[in-house]
Amino acid sequence: MRLLEFGLVLTFLAGCSTAGGERAPAASVARLSSSGQVNLGLAQSYLQKNDIKKATERANTALASDPGSADVHALLGMIHQREGKFAQAEREFDRALKIAPSDGSILNAHASWLCERGQTAQADQEFVRALNDSRYRTPFQALSNAGRCARKAGQWGKAEAYLRKALAVSPEDLQVLMLLADTELQQGKIMEAQAFIQRRDGLGSDAATLELAARIEDAAGNRLAAARYRQRLRDEFPDHVPTGEGARP
Repeated sequence: MRLLEFGLVLTFLAGCSTAGGERAPAASVARLSSSGQVNLGLAQSYLQKNDIKKATERANTALASDPGSADVHALLGMIHQREGKFAQAEREFDRALKIAPSDGSILNAHASWLCERGQTAQADQEFVRALNDSRYRTPFQALSNAGRCARKAGQWGKAEAYLRKALAVSPEDLQVLMLLADTELQQGKIMEAQAFIQRRDGLGSDAATLELAARIEDAAGNRLAAARYRQRLRDEFPDHVPTGEGARP
């Protein structure tokens, strides 16, 4: 059992995913000891809670017992990135990749790091390599991260392709539905944007969904529909203060 798959990483994607998946063992990757698994899992949990001190302590304990684990080095890289220690983060990611150069979860984590640093072209190459790993059991993570990275680079068509593939894996993922709705809006594909935002709204509304839905209806020229979404925003989220485009009357 692979303890963790590196998913929606750090501030770029709001933290590590704990979506674990069984995975065929790779000869180049050292198996985690029982102690290493426990400490790595705790380190990841603390990182999700932004408790950097405890995350670092547990990750270093895992490193002491399992110095050959690519997962441990990759998680240390994410911890250092959260701290803003970019040189140390890069060093840990490099160590992880030397141990497991074709490991999908490690490539996904490193690609997300590269994208956060603005190296979107190299990140895209690594996302592709992650998706080509036949042992990688959670491709949704790499697909959604790759879609976000393509959006950051302004490559809307590529972003749409990645995100549609991610949605095919997880049809009710709220974040991907939102991203797709906005990506279609950015491309002027208003009917597609309406379809995705309606699917998202149907799974439970929130303020961001209603704001984006109103913007989409503005783009479609549907003033009444936009007004209805904004009225819902006032009724359902009275304490919400719209900003940016969502603040338009």
